[in-house]
Amino acid sequence: MPLGFLKKDERANIHGITMDCGQEIRQRLLDLGFVRGTEITVQNISPLGDPIAYNIHGTLISLRREDALQILITHK
Repeated sequence: MPLGFLKKDERANIHGITMDCGQEIRQRLLDLGFVRGTEITVQNISPLGDPIAYNIHGTLISLRREDALQILITHK
């Protein structure tokens, strides 16, 4: 399931990044800590639904929905 569909306060583990994700975006996501096995939660959703703030490694990171859809997760 893509990360973009995770709801507020839900927890999941990152499974990977989609194969059709561009190399620049993939590298940026990996540098930010979106690596396999990492726990992630939705911390806050902006009023218009984009961007969404995720808690990963104790840090809040905001992603646009289109980037969040490139990250695959498994529910806890």
